[in-house]
Amino acid sequence: MHGELFKNIAFCTDFSDNADLAFYAARELASMHRGTLHIVHVMVNFSLAPPVHATYMPIEYDPKFIEQVTEAAKGSIQERYISKLAPNQAFDIHLLSGYASTEIILLAQEKDFDLIVMGSHGLTGLAHVLFGSTADRVVRRAPCSVLTVRMKKKD
Repeated sequence: MHGELFKNIAFCTDFSDNADLAFYAARELASMHRGTLHIVHVMVNFSLAPPVHATYMPIEYDPKFIEQVTEAAKGSIQERYISKLAPNQAFDIHLLSGYASTEIILLAQEKDFDLIVMGSHGLTGLAHVLFGSTADRVVRRAPCSVLTVRMKKKD
């Protein structure tokens, strides 16, 4: 039973240094449990942004712009993560668009993840009250265990 504990591991990235640190934890766990590492990146869907003015009009983005953003994300995933996997490591890539925590939770339900690994930026004080974090929202609503990886504070 224990060998089956973390067979499907999602690693969620925003390409920050903190996410890169979380990648190493996710990679090791996937390797140790001979599981599949699901690399997840959610691109911001600007059309979901709240209206700024009463005369708000939804913006139609040029498909070429969306294609460029998608290609850049794929390139970053290849360079930062896939190139650092063992040759026999099973992996899958999920490029999503929308509100990060919502998309991660929906994917976790759909793919039946056993564990979600992500960086925690460690917002504190007023910044945390105002913005919270994607990690906080995922921890509260995920259908599986969540490991948040935080960089050590420098003395």
